[in-house]
Amino acid sequence: MNFLVADDELLIRKSLVRAFQSRGHQCDEAQNGIEALKKISTNTYHAILLDVIMPDKNGYEVLLEMKKNIPVFIISAFTGDDTNISYIQNDPRVKDYIAKPFEHILEVVDQVLGKL
Repeated sequence: MNFLVADDELLIRKSLVRAFQSRGHQCDEAQNGIEALKKISTNTYHAILLDVIMPDKNGYEVLLEMKKNIPVFIISAFTGDDTNISYIQNDPRVKDYIAKPFEHILEVVDQVLGKL
C-alpha cells in the first residue's frame, strides 16, 4: 500500500514514514499543505495522515481542496472546538483522529492499517 504523511514536524513525519516502510508499505511525505495537495493530485494513496496545523495550507484547507476520495487520518495535538475541527470531524473521508504526542509510532501505523 502507498501512504502520504503530511506534517510540518520533521521528527514525526520521518518517524511515521519509517514505520510504514518497516511494515513493507510505500510512504511519501509532505511538509506543508501545498506540498500535500501537489502529491495528492499526482499520486495514488491508500490513505493520508494529515496534520491540522501546518504552514502554507492547514489540514482543513487540504481537505477542502483535495478532490480525491481517499481515507484520511487526522494527526494533531490541536483539540479545539472551532468550526474547522467540526468540519474535519464531519468529513466522510476522515476515518480517525489520532492525538499527538504519540507514545508508540508503530501502534499508530497498526491503527491506520486496521481501519482500512
